[in-house]
Amino acid sequence: MAKWTLENLLLTKPHEFEILLSRLFLSMGYKTELTQYSRDRGVDIVIKIENFGLSHTWLVQAKRYSGSVGVKEIREYSSLRYRDRVDGVIIVTTSTFTKEAVEEAAEHNVKLIDGNLLTGMLNHYLPDGYMEINNHLKKDIERDSDGIGSGAILKNGEELLGNEAVMIGNEKFTLSITNRNLFLKKESSGIFSKNSQIEERIEVKEIVGLHTEANRFMLITGNKKLRIYPISSRKLSILVEIFESLRPEYLRGEHLIISSRNGTQLTMLTNKRLVVTDISEGMLSEIYNKKIVGVEIKGGFLKRDQLLVSEDAGTVIKHLFDIDDPAKWKDMIEQSVRTC
Repeated sequence: MAKWTLENLLLTKPHEFEILLSRLFLSMGYKTELTQYSRDRGVDIVIKIENFGLSHTWLVQAKRYSGSVGVKEIREYSSLRYRDRVDGVIIVTTSTFTKEAVEEAAEHNVKLIDGNLLTGMLNHYLPDGYMEINNHLKKDIERDSDGIGSGAILKNGEELLGNEAVMIGNEKFTLSITNRNLFLKKESSGIFSKNSQIEERIEVKEIVGLHTEANRFMLITGNKKLRIYPISSRKLSILVEIFESLRPEYLRGEHLIISSRNGTQLTMLTNKRLVVTDISEGMLSEIYNKKIVGVEIKGGFLKRDQLLVSEDAGTVIKHLFDIDDPAKWKDMIEQSVRTC
């Protein structure tokens, strides 16, 4: 009999993982309700149990992560208990929780289920469920391969993680994300049908990082020359979570450490360089970390502090950067220069 493992849980898509958890709690005797993405307000599953007139309701948050869940997530979801007036919150992950997260959870009646405990529960309550879910996933992958767009072929082991409508600038696209590639598609309408054509493919390993804002994020990609895609979507939080799940893949190459936007200019520090780029016009300047010889904060009475970076380019060149929190940037740049 095939058993549940962390490896096959990580192969599930986010909504598949939530369905699986719903079935798990159902088999444990709870009434379960899966919430809709557009209206969940941070809740994935609501579970309730009623015995002899006593009722207990819990909110379940699913985290299909490969990295540890930290105290930030605990604080974010612990407030749901008070907002929705339920008995408590359960956070389920395929990974682990940090020590700080465990301590924070204990203070707010947040119950934690890590990957090892989860596989144990699945093998106890759904011992025959693995093959059924596995077959279901295979059918989904076949359907997703057809829906990715004209001319696209998913390689062996490539899986569709998300397929959402987005705006990039003033243009509308469908962004399809797999564990290996990003596909930007445009739809063209005919008299009787709609056709989806792939406009661009970006390999996951080319992702540098995300600069996130309240109503959009900037997807940063590239090798020698960085490129920025300003993306807005009604499903922004879902897309950000998918990109977060891909971090172990693109962290192997050049990756974003910190970023700051001032008008149309975006300043970025990666593990290789310090870059200033215009969102619409492209890269304006760059300094490789190995050429940085000094960093200081320049300011004065009633003046906004700026970051002064010294570059060794044969002669020492001074660069001024107008960014948020120059002190934090100074620390980050110094750390990056020491390790480059």
